[in-house]
Amino acid sequence: MRHLTKAIISVTGLTGLVVSPALAQDVYPDPADDAAVVVVDQVLLGDVFADMTVVVDPGATGASAIATASGNISSAHVDTGDVDYDVVQSQQGEVLAGTTLVGGPVHGGSSSTLTTAYGNAASSSTSEGTTFHTVTQTSDADVSAYSDIYLDGADDVTATTTAAANVSEYSSLNGTNRGFQSQTGNADVTSVTDVNLCCNNDYVAVASVASGNTISSTGSTTTNYNGAVQVMDYDTSVYAETAAIVDSGTSVNTSATASGNSVTVENEWGFATLGRDGSEVFQGNGADVTAVSTLELGTWSETSGSTAYGVGNSALISNIGSDTGMYANQENFGDVTSYASFDGSTSDGSQGYASSTAIGNAATATMCYGCGDGILSGSTSQSNSANITATIPTALGQLANLTHLHLYNNKLFGTLPTEIGVLSHLE
Repeated sequence: MRHLTKAIISVTGLTGLVVSPALAQDVYPDPADDAAVVVVDQVLLGDVFADMTVVVDPGATGASAIATASGNISSAHVDTGDVDYDVVQSQQGEVLAGTTLVGGPVHGGSSSTLTTAYGNAASSSTSEGTTFHTVTQTSDADVSAYSDIYLDGADDVTATTTAAANVSEYSSLNGTNRGFQSQTGNADVTSVTDVNLCCNNDYVAVASVASGNTISSTGSTTTNYNGAVQVMDYDTSVYAETAAIVDSGTSVNTSATASGNSVTVENEWGFATLGRDGSEVFQGNGADVTAVSTLELGTWSETSGSTAYGVGNSALISNIGSDTGMYANQENFGDVTSYASFDGSTSDGSQGYASSTAIGNAATATMCYGCGDGILSGSTSQSNSANITATIPTALGQLANLTHLHLYNNKLFGTLPTEIGVLSHLE
C-alpha cells in the first residue's frame, strides 16, 4: 500500500523557507494561568458494535431505532475562560453501528432511525475566553453505519445514517478559536440506508453521510484561527448509499453525501481565517469517494426526488462583518463518483428531481460585504489526478423537471487568487 502521508512530509520540510507577512500581527499566546487543561491520549484496540432492532406492532403511533458506536470520544466544555485541549486518538479496531425498523403500519406519529459511527471524535468549547484546540487523530480500521426500514405503512419517515473516520469540532462565544488538527484515515468508511414502504401519508426524508476526515469550527463575536492537515490514504474508500422503494408516496426525498476530507468554518463579528499565508490548510485525498442515491416510487404526490453529492476535498469558510481569509492546498488522487436516480410511475403532476454532483476539490470563501468593512483575501492550490464522474440515468420515469448534473475537477467559489502554497503548522 502506498501511503499519501509520505508526500506530505516532503512538503512540510519547506516551511522554514516561507515568510508569513499577511498574519504577522498575530502572536500565538499561551493559555491563561487559570485555563482548564485537558490532555487526552486514547487508543482503541478492540472492535466496537452498536445494534438496535425494533419490531413495530401493527397500529403503533410512533417508532424509533437509535444506535451510536464510537471508537474514541473526548470533549472539553467550559462556561467561561480559556480551555487548553490537547488530544491524541488512535482507532485500531473496527467501529460498526446498525439499526433496523420493521413491522407496522405506523400512523399518528413519526417513524425514525438515527445511526452514527465515529472512529475518533473530539470537541471543545468556551465563552469569554480562548479555545486552544489541538487534536491528532488516526483511523486504521473500518467505520460503518447501516440503517434498514421495512414498514407496512407510515405517516412520516426519517432516517439519518452517518459514518466518519475522524471528527473534530470546536467553538467559542465572545472569545477566540485557535485550532489545529491532524487527521489521517487509513481504512474504509461506509454509510448505507435502505427503505422499503408500502405507502406513506406525510413525508419521507432519508439521508446517508460518509466522510473520512471532518472539521467544524464555529464562533460568534469571535476571532477565529484554524489550521489542519487532513489525509485519506490510497486504497481506501468513502461510500454513501441511500435506496428507497415506496409503492405509494407523498413528498419522498433521498440523499447520499460522501467526502474524503472536509473542513468548515462558520463565524460572525470577528476576524476569521482558514489557514494562513505560507501555512496553508492541506487536504490530500487518496480514497475512492462514492455517493449513490436511488428512489423508486409507484403513485406519488408533492415534490420528491433523489440527490447524490461526492467530493474529494472540501474547504469552506463563511464570515459576517469582519476580515476573512482562506489559504488552502488541495490534492485529490481518488476517483469521485456520484449517481442519482428517480423512477416514478404515476404522479398528480407534482415536481420530481434528480441531482448528481461530483467534485475533486472544492474551496469556498464567503463574507457579508454589507455587514461591515471586511476584506476577503487568500490563495488556493488545487490539483486533481483522478476520475470525476456524475451520473443520472436517462430513464427517469415521470420526472417533471429539476434534473441536475454537476461535474467539476476543481471548483473555486469566491474571489480568491490561485497560487501554489506550502504546508506548515498554523500558529
